Amino acid sequence: MTTTLQRAKGRFGLEVRAAGTRTRMADLVQEGCCRLLFPRIAGPGMETATVNISGGIAAGDRIEGRLACGEGTDLLMTSQAAERIYRARPDDAPAEIAVSCQIDANARLEWLPHGTIFFDGSRLHRRMTVDMAGSATFMFLESRIFGRRGSGENLSRLDVRDRLSIRRDGRLLVEDMLRLESPDVSTLLAQPAVADGQGGVTTLVLVSPQAMDLLPDVRMRLATPECAGFAASAWNGMLVVRGLAQSGWMLEVAVRKILPVLRNGRPMPGTWRS
Repeated sequence: MTTTLQRAKGRFGLEVRAAGTRTRMADLVQEGCCRLLFPRIAGPGMETATVNISGGIAAGDRIEGRLACGEGTDLLMTSQAAERIYRARPDDAPAEIAVSCQIDANARLEWLPHGTIFFDGSRLHRRMTVDMAGSATFMFLESRIFGRRGSGENLSRLDVRDRLSIRRDGRLLVEDMLRLESPDVSTLLAQPAVADGQGGVTTLVLVSPQAMDLLPDVRMRLATPECAGFAASAWNGMLVVRGLAQSGWMLEVAVRKILPVLRNGRPMPGTWRS
């Protein structure tokens, strides 16, 4: 008989509105294992860090999030640390994470968490949906780290579906899906079109009226040794960067080279500063 294990459930919600030139909280929800922290920052925007007080994601966990950015607001969402997706038993249901975002006219939302570490045998279904105005700005970052190579861990089995959907002015703009479902995932990750044997992959998306203008400066940054496994393209009012590296730290080093260009030189998120 399979033992029934206690699972975490959590929900967070944040609505922000403009008060003059500043961004202020209008509504806040924190339930279960989810908490939001609000570091003090200079400038008119707001910064928030998500915290999972359950200590990581296990199969069967459920987390829901909702963000609403009113007209003219400026919100940065990050995380306290890297999220860990732990090994599941064969019959366990996958962990599920769903986050929805609404971004009104001339608002800016940056989703810049630390990476997600997938342990061998982990199971996760995650989705982010974004509805944004044509004049709004949305930045999305997700770094996925496959196992703890520094601890000698090699992945053999994963069940991961990770999906990003973005609608701009009601029309579908981005539908990006990573699906890794294999009892021999190391062979799958070794393929050049998947991860080329590297320890992690990064996806960075900027949707903004100014996004395409930033491509030359981004490619100049990608010409440095730290960004050797990265490439960028821009079209239809968005810019996409994808990259490979041996470790989560090497992914972060490369991302730190790129973000200042995309963020107009703004300081890094508080939990990123070393």
